[in-house]
Amino acid sequence: MTGLGAIIRAANARRNAIREVASSAIGANLACALRARWLPLPPPMPSSRDIAVAIDGTGHSVGLSTGAHLIVALAIALGPEPIGRIDRADVEALPARFDDASAASARDLIMRALETETALEALRRVMASNSGSRSTIWVDGSLFADLAHMAGGPTVVRWGGGAERAGALLRATRDLHVEAERAGAYLIGLAKTQRASLLAPVLGANQPEYGAPPVAVTLTDPSDIAEHRARDGEILAAMPEGWSWPLLLDARQFPAIEAEAATILNDCPAIITTYIRPHAADLPLRLDVPASALHLPHRVGVRSPHAQPDPATWLPEPNAMAPFVAEVMARYGGVLAHNGPLHAVDRVVRMSRPDLELVVVPTIARAVGVHPSALGVDRGRRRFLLD
Repeated sequence: MTGLGAIIRAANARRNAIREVASSAIGANLACALRARWLPLPPPMPSSRDIAVAIDGTGHSVGLSTGAHLIVALAIALGPEPIGRIDRADVEALPARFDDASAASARDLIMRALETETALEALRRVMASNSGSRSTIWVDGSLFADLAHMAGGPTVVRWGGGAERAGALLRATRDLHVEAERAGAYLIGLAKTQRASLLAPVLGANQPEYGAPPVAVTLTDPSDIAEHRARDGEILAAMPEGWSWPLLLDARQFPAIEAEAATILNDCPAIITTYIRPHAADLPLRLDVPASALHLPHRVGVRSPHAQPDPATWLPEPNAMAPFVAEVMARYGGVLAHNGPLHAVDRVVRMSRPDLELVVVPTIARAVGVHPSALGVDRGRRRFLLD
């Protein structure tokens, strides 16, 4: 590989900074506190629900030679009959006056909207067949992260009709959670990343309520948590197989909230979240379910737009989450397939960059009656396509 020697020299020059990131003292310190709230995995057992529906999406922003952006997004649901396969797609053209950040915002919003609408259609097919109590709707990603992100959505969406789409997405998300509650269907979000900072504030607060033994957590300064922005991944890196004592999340943990979002989400079930390390050789997964699935009355509720987010709270009885941990483990397929249904739909919905730029974009051009060169990719991407 060309330039490897120069990279090694640069890494040695940043040795201390890299080692500090690789072995976070704050993360290791808080991991000691988490051990008191770390539970063993349930014994292997088959899934308690025989109908599994998985939803996943993909989205791309293609920079065109004119400076414009073409957004292409696709969402697919896969399940047994009568759900079958559901495909939804959307294409948005952003004029050149919108920058890359706006295009990325548009891509994320459009893809999230497609995934939510597809999940809602799949759920309604489940309801129409009276199969709610036998069904699990698997969603790729964190349910709470989607709610929290969209709660402040209209203020950060900076393109075209983005604010209107954000509002429609909020209502569809609320409908998905509420209708899953009515149908008795499990709605489960499974995320592969741990970039959130839920654990550090609650572990630093050292809340001993609900019967867990208190743990002495020595922080040089409580502000260290905020200063280092200890991510959950830093803390979880030291944890063995098992799962964490669940946390209750509602509007008090939203980083921001708009008045419209507060009105829409007020009656949406709160979210219960936990982390699972399914195997010693695997990375942790984040499991989110609506509080209503645990027969808990908690709702997202409202908070002042000017209030600072509060730490999450420990669930009073952690074993209430055990059936959902068991459900995740029943569908676990190993390091390369963290969840069987989601792995299957991911293989169908995935869209490679060469396929997008050499097949999909020219097909869109022909479909709308323009020459493919009119939607040609920019020079920075073209050289990769010609290699």
